[in-house]
Amino acid sequence: MKTFKVIRSWTGYSEITIQAASKEQAAHLVEAGEYDNDKEALTGSGLDYGYENEETIDVKEIEQGRTH
Repeated sequence: MKTFKVIRSWTGYSEITIQAASKEQAAHLVEAGEYDNDKEALTGSGLDYGYENEETIDVKEIEQGRTH
């Protein structure tokens, strides 16, 4: 299993670290909400708006502490 960082765009910004077999699977798991919320860094913590137009803008594989 590989580890990916899925970057999402909305009114704010999210980075979600997730394990998956491919970039496509990582993006799909995040779209489906199947990830650990503790592995998400976001700018909208506590906000009650802006998430309705959220979309994936990038998926990066993480290898030995690096992203590429």
